[in-house]
Amino acid sequence: MQIEIKVNAKVTPSEIARLYQITNFDKAIDDIQRLKIMLDHTPLTLSAWHDHQLIGFARCLTDYEYSCYLSDIVIDPNYQHLGLGQKLISELQRFLGSRVTIALRAEPSATGFYQKCGFQSVNNMFRIHREA
Repeated sequence: MQIEIKVNAKVTPSEIARLYQITNFDKAIDDIQRLKIMLDHTPLTLSAWHDHQLIGFARCLTDYEYSCYLSDIVIDPNYQHLGLGQKLISELQRFLGSRVTIALRAEPSATGFYQKCGFQSVNNMFRIHREA
C-alpha cells in the first residue's frame, strides 16, 4: 500500500470535514467556513494520502524554533493500526528538528499511543475550553 506523507499540502475544508466526521472528532464539521479559517491560520500541517484521498491529518501551531502544539491528529478508521499516526509524528519531528518541543493534550484513551511515540506525560497543562 502506497501512502504518501505531505507537509503543508493543500487540504480542503470538505476533505478535513469528512475525516473529522468518520472519526467522530470533536470539531464543528458542519461549519465549512470555520474549518476554512482554521486551515488558513494553521502554520503547519502533515497529511497522509492514499490514492489521492486524505486518510490522515496532523494540525500544528508552531513558531518553528521553540515550541509546537500538536492540536489535532486524526486517522481514517480504515487505516488505523497501521502505524500511520506514528509516521505523522515521526515526520513532524524530522521536519521541526530537535530544537522544537512538541506538546499536546491527549484524550485519556490516547495516552498509551502518545507514550509509545515518545511523549512524556506532564500534569501542569491548563486550558480554557471553547464554547462550541
